[in-house]
Parts: sequence; structure tokens; C-alpha cells
Amino acid sequence: MRRLVFLMVVVGIATTAGCTVTKTEEEVATTVRQSIDLDMRQIAEDWNYIWLVDRQYRLTKWHTR
Repeated sequence: MRRLVFLMVVVGIATTAGCTVTKTEEEVATTVRQSIDLDMRQIAEDWNYIWLVDRQYRLTKWHTR
């Protein structure tokens, strides 16, 4: 019985103490900030795709957008 309890305690400590990859609050905030920055830079390109403005207008000889 003592061995079983001891084994359970050792397994419990091993699974909770450093066996996982964790991030600090600063690393999480940096990851979120980078994701938001990338999304914001992508908005203009997505907007052009929505309105099909990514291609030049072919009915005029001048470059229009």
C-alpha cells in the first residue's frame, strides 16, 4: 500500500512539474501582438480581393485603381 501511494505521489509530481512547455505572460502578449499586426496588414489586401481591385482596369490605357 505504501508503494502504491508513493508511486502515485511520484507520478503526480512528475506530470505537474516541468513536463510541459509553458510561455510567460510577456511571450503570450508578444505572440498575440504579432498575430494582430499581421492581421491588420492583411486587411488592405483582403479588401482589394473583395472588391476585385487587385487587377488593372482594361478598358482604359491609363493605370487606374
